[in-house]
Amino acid sequence: MIKQVLTNSLISLGAGYACQFIQSMGQSHYLNDFLKGNLITLLVALLAINSATMGIVLTKVRDLIDKKGEGADCFASTKKEMLLSIKEQLALIVLSVLLLTVGGSELVTKDINMSSGYWVLVTGIFVYAMIILYDTAKSVIIIIDHE
Repeated sequence: MIKQVLTNSLISLGAGYACQFIQSMGQSHYLNDFLKGNLITLLVALLAINSATMGIVLTKVRDLIDKKGEGADCFASTKKEMLLSIKEQLALIVLSVLLLTVGGSELVTKDINMSSGYWVLVTGIFVYAMIILYDTAKSVIIIIDHE
């Protein structure tokens, strides 16, 4: 579980760095401006989408349990992963609020290295949310294909 969170974090930071590098090569600030104005709204919307999707998946899981007569404990790891996903999303929302609050301070805006690192973190949060969305969508496909 912790290994997966660390893996996703490193992938997100790497993708955030790549996005910032590409953006600086193109001398653009579009992604930064977009995330500055919309990141929290996007994260809350993704949390709502993922929660609704998990409800559908859990309904299908309950049908499978009832149909096969297996105990509910056979899906214990699924439940843990879904709970972890919600916790990750809530942590991303809190972290983004903190980062975006600090983002306007002179500490971040004066130092070019601090500013670059700041935007890598902000972009990484967005990428991490996309990874969670992908995992949720993957779970829907897996559960639908289950016989």
